[in-house]
Amino acid sequence: MKKIKLLSILLVSVFVLASCSTLGVTRLEDNYDEDLSGYWNDTDIRIVSENLVDECLSAPWIIDYLLNSGNMKPTVIVGNIQNRSSEHMDTTIISKKFEIALVNSGKVTTVADFEFRDDLREEKLDQQYNASSETAAQLGEEIGADFILQGSVKFNLDQTSKTAIRTYYVDMELINIETGQKVWLGQDTVKKKVQKSSYRF
Repeated sequence: MKKIKLLSILLVSVFVLASCSTLGVTRLEDNYDEDLSGYWNDTDIRIVSENLVDECLSAPWIIDYLLNSGNMKPTVIVGNIQNRSSEHMDTTIISKKFEIALVNSGKVTTVADFEFRDDLREEKLDQQYNASSETAAQLGEEIGADFILQGSVKFNLDQTSKTAIRTYYVDMELINIETGQKVWLGQDTVKKKVQKSSYRF
């Protein structure tokens, strides 16, 4: 009987202590940089996308295009970025960062990516039956992309029992859709040294 009472008191005490614990939450700015684990994170995505878009839009291909098109901006669609690393990554976040950087540059125009294009076409088709002829979006009037930007993320790990060098390689390529010609290739590397006495890599 005493054991049961003691156990009951112990369980109640644990419950009370657990319920009294507090959760601390701090809101951070979007550009706040802190690497907690050494794994791929949002700071890496932002830095890599900005670096590679700047490099892409400074390359000779865009001058050539402007000269040959009568100074019309090239139209780019952001394609798939493949995760070829051993880590789980949502590469759609990377794709969207690239698209934002391209649009904000003002040097190119972009069109709906693969994720939203079907929704766009479905809405346009629905308008043919349910919207007035004056306001319905016309079929066959999409702007065709001139180039597609796509790429991949790869990962390499070099480690000892207490130290690891984690290296991420982001490879991007811009391809002329009509000719299949690769007009620009870029690579950005994120390298991190992680040290911890009892760290499991």
